[in-house]
Amino acid sequence: MSKKFYIAGAVVVAALLVGGIFVFMQGATNTPSAPPPAPGPISNPPTPPAPAPMTPPTPTSVTPTPNPITSPVPPPAPTPAPKNPAVITYTDSGFSPGTLTVKAGAKVTFENKSSEPFWPASNPHPVHTGYPTTGGCTGSTFDACKGLQPGDSWSFTFNVVGQWGYHDHLNPGQRGTVIVN
Repeated sequence: MSKKFYIAGAVVVAALLVGGIFVFMQGATNTPSAPPPAPGPISNPPTPPAPAPMTPPTPTSVTPTPNPITSPVPPPAPTPAPKNPAVITYTDSGFSPGTLTVKAGAKVTFENKSSEPFWPASNPHPVHTGYPTTGGCTGSTFDACKGLQPGDSWSFTFNVVGQWGYHDHLNPGQRGTVIVN
Protein backbone atom coordinates (compact mmCIF):
# COMPACT_ATOMS: atom_id res chain seq x y z
CA MET A 1 0.00 0.00 0.00
CA SER A 2 1.13 3.55 -0.55
CA LYS A 3 2.69 5.82 2.00
CA LYS A 4 -0.14 8.35 1.48
CA PHE A 5 -2.68 5.74 2.58
CA TYR A 6 -0.86 5.13 5.89
CA ILE A 7 -0.52 8.88 6.54
CA ALA A 8 -4.20 9.49 5.83
CA GLY A 9 -5.15 6.63 8.17
CA ALA A 10 -2.95 8.02 10.95
CA VAL A 11 -4.51 11.49 10.56
CA VAL A 12 -8.03 10.01 10.81
CA VAL A 13 -7.15 7.99 13.94
CA ALA A 14 -5.53 11.05 15.57
CA ALA A 15 -8.56 13.23 14.80
CA LEU A 16 -10.90 10.65 16.33
CA LEU A 17 -8.72 10.36 19.42
CA VAL A 18 -8.53 14.14 19.94
CA GLY A 19 -12.28 14.50 19.36
CA GLY A 20 -13.04 11.76 21.88
CA ILE A 21 -10.87 13.38 24.54
CA PHE A 22 -12.53 16.75 23.87
CA VAL A 23 -16.02 15.28 24.25
CA PHE A 24 -15.02 13.46 27.42
CA MET A 25 -13.54 16.62 28.96
CA GLN A 26 -16.60 18.72 28.00
CA GLY A 27 -18.83 16.27 29.83
CA ALA A 28 -16.60 16.43 32.93
CA THR A 29 -16.60 20.25 33.09
CA ASN A 30 -20.36 20.56 32.56
CA THR A 31 -21.22 18.29 35.47
CA PRO A 32 -23.22 20.33 38.01
CA SER A 33 -21.69 20.52 41.45
CA ALA A 34 -22.94 21.85 44.76
CA PRO A 35 -22.09 25.52 45.35
CA PRO A 36 -19.50 26.21 48.04
CA PRO A 37 -20.99 27.07 51.42
CA ALA A 38 -21.58 30.78 51.93
CA PRO A 39 -19.51 32.37 54.66
CA GLY A 40 -21.31 33.91 57.55
CA PRO A 41 -24.48 33.08 59.34
CA ILE A 42 -26.57 30.25 58.06
CA SER A 43 -29.74 31.42 56.55
CA ASN A 44 -32.22 29.40 54.53
CA PRO A 45 -30.52 26.49 52.87
CA PRO A 46 -30.45 26.66 49.08
CA THR A 47 -33.39 25.06 47.35
CA PRO A 48 -32.34 22.08 45.26
CA PRO A 49 -33.20 22.37 41.59
CA ALA A 50 -36.53 20.88 40.61
CA PRO A 51 -36.22 17.56 38.86
CA ALA A 52 -36.84 17.62 35.13
CA PRO A 53 -40.33 16.42 34.22
CA MET A 54 -40.36 12.85 32.99
CA THR A 55 -41.81 12.17 29.59
CA PRO A 56 -43.56 8.80 29.37
CA PRO A 57 -42.10 6.49 26.73
CA THR A 58 -43.77 6.52 23.35
CA PRO A 59 -45.65 3.27 22.80
CA THR A 60 -44.34 1.21 19.94
CA SER A 61 -46.12 -1.37 17.85
CA VAL A 62 -44.68 -4.84 18.25
CA THR A 63 -45.80 -7.71 16.09
CA PRO A 64 -45.54 -10.92 18.10
CA THR A 65 -43.57 -13.75 16.61
CA PRO A 66 -45.80 -16.81 16.28
CA ASN A 67 -44.83 -19.75 18.43
CA PRO A 68 -44.88 -22.87 16.24
CA ILE A 69 -45.79 -25.03 19.23
CA THR A 70 -48.78 -23.02 20.51
CA SER A 71 -49.87 -21.15 17.36
CA PRO A 72 -52.52 -22.83 15.24
CA VAL A 73 -51.41 -23.86 11.79
CA PRO A 74 -53.34 -21.94 9.15
CA PRO A 75 -55.13 -24.07 6.58
CA PRO A 76 -53.49 -24.32 3.15
CA ALA A 77 -54.58 -21.77 0.60
CA PRO A 78 -57.30 -23.09 -1.68
CA THR A 79 -56.19 -24.13 -5.12
CA PRO A 80 -57.48 -21.58 -7.61
CA ALA A 81 -59.85 -22.83 -10.27
CA PRO A 82 -58.25 -23.13 -13.69
CA LYS A 83 -58.64 -20.02 -15.82
CA ASN A 84 -59.73 -22.09 -18.81
CA PRO A 85 -61.77 -25.01 -17.54
CA ALA A 86 -61.30 -28.25 -19.45
CA VAL A 87 -64.43 -28.59 -21.55
CA ILE A 88 -65.18 -30.86 -24.48
CA THR A 89 -68.25 -29.82 -26.43
CA TYR A 90 -70.30 -32.30 -28.43
CA THR A 91 -72.14 -30.78 -31.41
CA ASP A 92 -73.93 -32.29 -34.38
CA SER A 93 -70.47 -32.28 -36.06
CA GLY A 94 -68.76 -34.26 -33.28
CA PHE A 95 -66.38 -33.51 -30.39
CA SER A 96 -64.53 -30.19 -30.05
CA PRO A 97 -61.65 -30.20 -29.44
CA GLY A 98 -60.96 -33.62 -30.87
CA THR A 99 -57.86 -33.94 -28.67
CA LEU A 100 -57.53 -32.30 -25.26
CA THR A 101 -54.36 -32.29 -23.11
CA VAL A 102 -54.71 -31.88 -19.32
CA LYS A 103 -52.68 -32.45 -16.15
CA ALA A 104 -53.35 -35.49 -13.95
CA GLY A 105 -56.21 -34.72 -11.58
CA ALA A 106 -57.98 -32.40 -14.05
CA LYS A 107 -61.74 -32.49 -14.28
CA VAL A 108 -63.03 -32.52 -17.85
CA THR A 109 -66.62 -31.58 -18.55
CA PHE A 110 -68.44 -32.98 -21.58
CA GLU A 111 -71.21 -30.61 -22.73
CA ASN A 112 -74.00 -31.60 -25.13
CA LYS A 113 -74.55 -28.72 -27.57
CA SER A 114 -76.03 -31.03 -30.23
CA SER A 115 -79.65 -31.61 -31.21
CA GLU A 116 -79.56 -35.28 -30.06
CA PRO A 117 -78.59 -37.13 -26.85
CA PHE A 118 -74.99 -38.39 -26.60
CA TRP A 119 -73.20 -40.76 -24.21
CA PRO A 120 -69.47 -40.10 -23.55
CA ALA A 121 -67.56 -43.28 -22.70
CA SER A 122 -64.07 -44.75 -22.80
CA ASN A 123 -62.96 -46.75 -25.83
CA PRO A 124 -63.34 -49.47 -27.08
CA HIS A 125 -66.99 -49.62 -28.01
CA PRO A 126 -69.15 -51.26 -26.61
CA VAL A 127 -67.24 -52.49 -23.48
CA HIS A 128 -65.67 -49.15 -22.38
CA THR A 129 -62.61 -50.74 -20.73
CA GLY A 130 -59.88 -48.47 -22.14
CA TYR A 131 -59.51 -46.27 -19.05
CA PRO A 132 -57.85 -48.40 -16.33
CA THR A 133 -60.29 -47.86 -13.46
CA THR A 134 -63.14 -50.31 -13.02
CA GLY A 135 -66.55 -49.69 -11.54
CA GLY A 136 -68.52 -48.01 -14.28
CA CYS A 137 -71.78 -49.34 -15.61
CA THR A 138 -70.08 -51.49 -18.29
CA GLY A 139 -66.32 -51.54 -17.64
CA SER A 140 -64.49 -48.32 -16.76
CA THR A 141 -65.42 -45.39 -14.54
CA PHE A 142 -64.84 -43.18 -17.62
CA ASP A 143 -68.44 -43.75 -18.74
CA ALA A 144 -71.45 -41.43 -18.30
CA CYS A 145 -73.63 -44.60 -18.18
CA LYS A 146 -76.50 -42.78 -19.91
CA GLY A 147 -77.33 -40.52 -22.78
CA LEU A 148 -77.02 -36.80 -22.01
CA GLN A 149 -79.86 -34.67 -23.37
CA PRO A 150 -79.11 -31.47 -25.33
CA GLY A 151 -77.95 -28.83 -22.83
CA ASP A 152 -76.81 -31.42 -20.24
CA SER A 153 -73.21 -32.03 -19.17
CA TRP A 154 -71.17 -34.70 -17.39
CA SER A 155 -67.73 -34.38 -15.75
CA PHE A 156 -64.93 -36.88 -15.23
CA THR A 157 -61.65 -36.45 -13.31
CA PHE A 158 -58.64 -37.93 -15.12
CA ASN A 159 -56.21 -39.19 -12.45
CA VAL A 160 -54.28 -41.69 -14.58
CA VAL A 161 -51.50 -40.42 -16.87
CA GLY A 162 -51.81 -41.63 -20.44
CA GLN A 163 -53.68 -41.17 -23.71
CA TRP A 164 -57.37 -42.06 -23.41
CA GLY A 165 -59.65 -42.51 -26.38
CA TYR A 166 -63.39 -42.03 -26.01
CA HIS A 167 -66.51 -42.07 -28.18
CA ASP A 168 -70.24 -41.36 -28.22
CA HIS A 169 -71.79 -44.71 -27.24
CA LEU A 170 -74.96 -43.75 -29.13
CA ASN A 171 -72.97 -42.85 -32.28
CA PRO A 172 -69.66 -44.81 -32.02
CA GLY A 173 -68.17 -43.19 -35.12
CA GLN A 174 -67.76 -39.93 -33.16
CA ARG A 175 -64.43 -40.18 -31.32
CA GLY A 176 -61.93 -38.06 -29.40
CA THR A 177 -58.83 -38.30 -27.19
CA VAL A 178 -57.83 -36.93 -23.77
CA ILE A 179 -54.07 -36.84 -23.10
CA VAL A 180 -53.21 -36.74 -19.38
CA ASN A 181 -49.67 -35.80 -18.32
